Amino acid sequence: MASAEELQKRVDTLQRQLRKAGDHLKRLAAENGALGEQVEKLNEREAQLQTQMQESTGLATGYQEEIARLKVDNQRLNDSKENVKGGDSKGSQSKVRQLEKRVAELVAQNEAAASLADGRIGEWEVAAKEWTADLGLASGSDTAAVIQVVKSRLLQTPVVNGNVNDDSSLELSQLRNSKQALEQSNKELGLKIKAHADGEAAVSVLLSEGLYSVDSIPDAVPTALRAGLEAVANKLKQLQTASQEENSRHETRVAELEAQVEEANTKLSESTSAREELAQDYDHLLQRIGTMKDALTAKMSGESEELKRLRKEVATAKSATASAEKAVTQSESTVRGLEKSLKTLRGEADETKRALWESQESANRVQSEYAESVDESARQISALQARLVAAEAQLEADGMQRDQLEDRVEQLQSDLNQALNAEGQWVGEREVHLVTIQNLQGALERLQESKDAEVDMAVENLRDELRMATKDLRAAVARAERAEGQLRKSELSGATAEQYQQRIAEQVGELERLRHEVAVLKDHLNESMRRLREESSEFNLDKRVITNLIVGFLALPYGDSKRYEILQLMSSILQFTEEQQEKAGLIRKAGKRPPMQSAPGTPTPGSEMGDLSVETKDSFGDQWISFLLRESSSTRNKRL
Repeated sequence: MASAEELQKRVDTLQRQLRKAGDHLKRLAAENGALGEQVEKLNEREAQLQTQMQESTGLATGYQEEIARLKVDNQRLNDSKENVKGGDSKGSQSKVRQLEKRVAELVAQNEAAASLADGRIGEWEVAAKEWTADLGLASGSDTAAVIQVVKSRLLQTPVVNGNVNDDSSLELSQLRNSKQALEQSNKELGLKIKAHADGEAAVSVLLSEGLYSVDSIPDAVPTALRAGLEAVANKLKQLQTASQEENSRHETRVAELEAQVEEANTKLSESTSAREELAQDYDHLLQRIGTMKDALTAKMSGESEELKRLRKEVATAKSATASAEKAVTQSESTVRGLEKSLKTLRGEADETKRALWESQESANRVQSEYAESVDESARQISALQARLVAAEAQLEADGMQRDQLEDRVEQLQSDLNQALNAEGQWVGEREVHLVTIQNLQGALERLQESKDAEVDMAVENLRDELRMATKDLRAAVARAERAEGQLRKSELSGATAEQYQQRIAEQVGELERLRHEVAVLKDHLNESMRRLREESSEFNLDKRVITNLIVGFLALPYGDSKRYEILQLMSSILQFTEEQQEKAGLIRKAGKRPPMQSAPGTPTPGSEMGDLSVETKDSFGDQWISFLLRESSSTRNKRL
């Protein structure tokens, strides 16, 4: 028989399994949503890779064009310097100073442009590192991404992640302005060099035409001009050396940039291959999702019949619970009927005890009358004996009255015989009363046994009915558990699973209600059994009776036979077992009772001890009957 705790454990287990199934469905839905987000991210990543490829291609083209323009500008600057170095200055000293000043300005501008370019490159490298950190790229692990970000700042409209950077546009415009200023300076230097060349040609013409002689040239061209020209030549040499060094640095930088462009192209090809792999993974993922959807659809369609069967089992379980409730109701009505019959039996037992009490009172009255008559007879016998002694003495003293005295003695003897006969009659009546009391006591015990048997039978019937109801309830719980197992194996979609969870929750509530009713019925049954045990006199004893028996047993001498009678009475009241009777000395191991003769030296109860014997036995019987009456009154008080 399954207890209420086992049913509660099964219900809790069922609820936990339902919660696990719901959590599993929620996790599947979350995984499906995560897969959708991953697909969207893959699409966005693919679009970004395509945009980066286009930007990288345009950036590489623009960068190569920029390098070509820088090479052309360098070549022009070198040609201009060579032209200045190879010509003979025929201009004035002021023009030479202006030329030197302009060349110094151009050199300063060139150095400023170079330092600005170096600073911009450093800033771009720092910005590239920051952009690498912003883009989540590891340092040194994805150089292509860094190069693409740096290249985006060199475009006409640099783009980083789809947004135009205003700082990059401003820096590029400043660089273009510096380049245009350098080109303008080169143009002005070229014009000045051309004017200087025209002056030299004019001087040559004058010399060839003879307008001036060679000797007059030193006067026309001061010495300071020659010194200035030499200084200009030296300055041009220094500029040429610095320009060559600058060209070498530019060539090195261009080579590095070309290497970076090649590395960027390599990374671009790698990113393209990675994009293709991601596309393949995406297609494979879509195929898996489609396969899972098909399998889930087939599984849902295949388990519809199983769900119908589960619904039928749930309906059967409900009907079984209804029948169990009906059986419980019938059991309660049976318990009430048994309680009524028990009250009736208790009333009959009270009437029997009342009759026993009346018979006991009559027996006590008879015993008191018998005791009085015995005392009166004893007094008469004593008086007769005294009179007989006096008569004998008188007979001896007076022989004349012998015959009269003998007649009187015969008369007294006949009176004594009559008294003895009356005493025998009283003894017979007493034995009859004792037999009547024993019969009443036996009838009371049989009535109590029949009442206990009926109560035990009623309790056993109630237990059988409760066992059947519990069995039906266990069968219903088992069917519900099988239905829950089938439902858990099905793993339906979210909405269908929630519907079945709601239905199962309702059935769980129904099972809990049935479990509660069974527990209440069990409590009622236990309470009824407890009351029956409390009200039954089988397990109740009067302490005063036991105390009187023990005190009387200890007060008697060791050889007195009444000690054995007291032990027998205690054994019958306390229901000693055979082992306890052996230990008490009531029975021997061989099964023979000990002899009831008195020990040597102990007087046998005779006529003079008859009254004491009768009074002792009657006191034990009185105590036993008073014990029964007290038990009946206590039971009646409890019931009231």
